[in-house]
Amino acid sequence: MHRHKICFAPRQSFSFGHQLMKSLTHTLVLSLIVFATVNAFAAEDSPADAKIRNAIPLGGDFQPNPKVGAFVVVGHGARIIVSKDDGQTWKQAFFAAPGADHGPWATKSVAYTNGVFAVPVGWGGPTIYLASDDGVNWRHLTSGASQQRDGKGDPRVMTGFTWGLAGGKGVFVSGGYMTFSATADLGKSFKSFGMWGAFKNDPRGKLSTHHIGTVYCGDASGRFLALGDNRGNSGPKFGHLFASDDQGQTWQWLAPKGLDASTGRGTLKCNDKLLVMTDTQAANTWTSADAGETWDGPHATGTQRATLSVVNGEFWLCGKKSRTSSDGKTWRDLPAAVPEGQVIASDKGTLISIHAQRFNIQRSTDGGQSWQEVHAYQPLEIKGGAQGLRDGAFGFVGPAGRN
Repeated sequence: MHRHKICFAPRQSFSFGHQLMKSLTHTLVLSLIVFATVNAFAAEDSPADAKIRNAIPLGGDFQPNPKVGAFVVVGHGARIIVSKDDGQTWKQAFFAAPGADHGPWATKSVAYTNGVFAVPVGWGGPTIYLASDDGVNWRHLTSGASQQRDGKGDPRVMTGFTWGLAGGKGVFVSGGYMTFSATADLGKSFKSFGMWGAFKNDPRGKLSTHHIGTVYCGDASGRFLALGDNRGNSGPKFGHLFASDDQGQTWQWLAPKGLDASTGRGTLKCNDKLLVMTDTQAANTWTSADAGETWDGPHATGTQRATLSVVNGEFWLCGKKSRTSSDGKTWRDLPAAVPEGQVIASDKGTLISIHAQRFNIQRSTDGGQSWQEVHAYQPLEIKGGAQGLRDGAFGFVGPAGRN
């Protein structure tokens, strides 16, 4: 891939005078803050960023040929690192420009389905989805058919902000802030669902959520589930759960039974049969066997500040003290050598470990008893976000690059 010359445009900032803040009503204050925040984020998208985005080829014509196993791991800057030999060797297949937690190159998620990987890029700025059917060549997922609400704007830019992406049964579904998007034909077309006003008659009142991550609940239910922050002022609650039973086209705001109150943001994972959710500290878990309708918990994990992964059908919490569980309720110790961070397994049982604060990839072929570094990189020093690897996935792609 050709290299891009990167330029940076000056960022704008907004401030409000003390007297003005005192004189405005609470509603107007909130409106201005939102307006300022959105514009500040938008200012981060420079002409150089747009040039890089426009130089990436359009998609929509992917030719899945899922024969070769591949690991794909991602980090800020649209950094995409790939291995097609069971994690032995790695290549940085794509990198756009330095990025942090906010801006056009924020990157924290990767999803896989039916021979195609997809990576959402951008948070608080223009969002694009990069995709590949061979792990080597990366293009926009979209064909360029507009998915803007009004049919205008850059056809490469997706509707809404995207926090996370999930894949299942040939469908990619995204969530972020008040908007879900889905494609059931690998980027040829998209459906969007906006939550503004969608639940206006709900007895719980106005919905206030953010940081919505999506997960596929497995082929048995075919359901996509999403977990978002609870930003309301009605006391400590876990978060908001949303469900789609029509491939991400429409959503319902669930009122799950048995999900006890808990502060902060949770993490949600599924092993195709069972859902496990942690609280912010990963000190407790809740489990659901019916795709999020009812829950059991809390169950103490015996650890804290650990990353939740699904490894060969089991749930792993990897932190200072790493633990594992087959049912999400009873937890036991993992080998002491297991690194902190996310663990991804291949079809051969090989394990890969990544972490947002770590600039390398570690590999284990003995179930986590021992690990070796198989790849490392040195990022630029960027303020506003850890430059390690944020997410990873395993799947099957074509054996060779596109012609």
